Amino acid sequence: MLLSALVAMTAAMTAAADYPTLYLRGAMTNDGWGANESLRFNNDNGVYTLHIDELRDQFKIADKDWGDATTFGANSAGDGVVAVRGGGTYTMKRPGKNFNCEGTLTDVTLKFVYVEEGDITLEVTAGGGGQSGDSRVSGTLPVLYINVYADEAHSSLDNEIISKDLDHKNYFSYAEYWLDLNGCEWMEAEGAASVGSKEEPLPLEIKARGNWTRRGFSKKPFKLKLGKKQNLLGLTKSKHFAILAHADDQRGYLKNFVGFNLGKRIGLPWTPAQQPVEVVINGDYRGLYFLTESIRIDEDRVNITELDDNVSDPALASGGYLVELDNYDEENQIRMEEKSCVDNQFLDMLRVTWDTPEEYSELQKRFVTDQFTAMNDAVGANSDNLWSYLDLDDAARYYIVEEIISHTESYHGSTYLFRDRGEGQKWHFSPLWDCGNAFSGPDDGFFYDHDLFGNTWIPSIRTNQKFNDKVNETWMWFMNNGFEGIYDDIDAYAGHLAEAAQADFRRWDGQPAPDGGQGVADNRDMQGRKNEVTAKLKAKTEWLKRYFGDYTANPSAEEPARDTTPAAPLPDYLMSGVENVGVDSPVNLSPAEYFDLTGRRVANPEAGSVVIERRGDTARTVRF
Repeated sequence: MLLSALVAMTAAMTAAADYPTLYLRGAMTNDGWGANESLRFNNDNGVYTLHIDELRDQFKIADKDWGDATTFGANSAGDGVVAVRGGGTYTMKRPGKNFNCEGTLTDVTLKFVYVEEGDITLEVTAGGGGQSGDSRVSGTLPVLYINVYADEAHSSLDNEIISKDLDHKNYFSYAEYWLDLNGCEWMEAEGAASVGSKEEPLPLEIKARGNWTRRGFSKKPFKLKLGKKQNLLGLTKSKHFAILAHADDQRGYLKNFVGFNLGKRIGLPWTPAQQPVEVVINGDYRGLYFLTESIRIDEDRVNITELDDNVSDPALASGGYLVELDNYDEENQIRMEEKSCVDNQFLDMLRVTWDTPEEYSELQKRFVTDQFTAMNDAVGANSDNLWSYLDLDDAARYYIVEEIISHTESYHGSTYLFRDRGEGQKWHFSPLWDCGNAFSGPDDGFFYDHDLFGNTWIPSIRTNQKFNDKVNETWMWFMNNGFEGIYDDIDAYAGHLAEAAQADFRRWDGQPAPDGGQGVADNRDMQGRKNEVTAKLKAKTEWLKRYFGDYTANPSAEEPARDTTPAAPLPDYLMSGVENVGVDSPVNLSPAEYFDLTGRRVANPEAGSVVIERRGDTARTVRF
């Protein structure tokens, strides 16, 4: 019997119920049928699951007190027990008789939907056997299948892709994929669907991504480039995604989840979304991964004007730009000494790595260098000139998220900023990415006072009164509004991951790591990990009330108005005359047509505006 047939009935019957904590209890516990925490069922909104390495002897399912309403046994009319000989469905009565597992079943998953009254159907899966047919998946999440081949003819698999020593970032181009929703009801309710199939796989390119996470772990993260745009698991339609391994996330895979969740709640311009998925590559089960929207300039992602490589047109060269404050030396990078107005701060090279576009002309290098030099100088001088170049509101919101999650490595690599094209534009801290060191800082201190690597600019920015005022105002509004609900989200997410986390541990436990690397994080105890994260969030937000304001004293605090500091004007070298702006062929001189610096037509330029005047096949930039 499928669980989906019971979901509607369950919602009606248990809407107001407090779900009990239930355990597998039996002879196999070796403690007099006690309530053993290692045999506690995971409860995901009334869907109970438990995975165990083996099942044997007699058993029941019950709470700690053996209450009649919360003890579930076999459907037997007599005094005998009901035999469990393998996978299948079994009816559970209250309190019922004992089940008896004949022999020993291995790699077992027990699953049922709780109702307050009446019989319950227990599903037993033995020997793995998730709905996908793979013997090692948990059967609770979608499964992404990827095959990587050695040649275009797909004559043989290329298993370098699953080598623990894979280190390069070159694409494997002869690949295919399909995504099996695998009966995941909660994700189906969000609009997710299967894509492709084993019989009709879809084309794919795949490569390793990351730095330490790529070199230090056998379970590696990957970048995916699909053959065509797809909505994968409800994420924005694109060709470009990542599957992140979170092999070093010892906080129950909750670091990125909490950081991204807060980024969306606080209203940063765009924050990536992710969905959990189990991954099988070349037939090898690779464990629990997180399908994640890649950082891209796109209408549904970083929504700015996309700028081509090597642009030398002054009318276009002001944007849009997407850059990363990096912690590695790269070729596509602008470097300068970080300035600071704070004593004893660890100072590093300010590395501005260009992400999009990927190649800069000399004009583009000049403009971006000048912009970051101006911001670097303003930070060092502790003046409000910074807010002529950097959006104050997004800077405050970005910082609040990083401080709440005590992310010591923020502002030190994987820190992105973008700028759109044109006069009046500023740089924005966004999007959030790689919260891999979340919750590594103290619960009673600012994260940047406890980082051995340094955090670009933020210690100096925190001395700026205008910034701190904006932080305090935003904090008071956010904690009374957007922050609410985060703990419910964490509870639900941890429940969704619990069984897959067990399967991930079984896959990677005791496996060799690359030379100099380390083992994959153990997140079998998702309940404990969730409790740790929740406790740290509560402790940190309570401590921050002393410095950012007691939001409980002002529950009606409104969202602060956006900062109105005028943007710094564009430099003269982007305001000079422009030739050949795109007219296909020479035409006779005609009345002037006016366009703003993003290329949109302007009917009546206003006094003080900067526009492109076009006559025939020539153009120039003019001020009115």
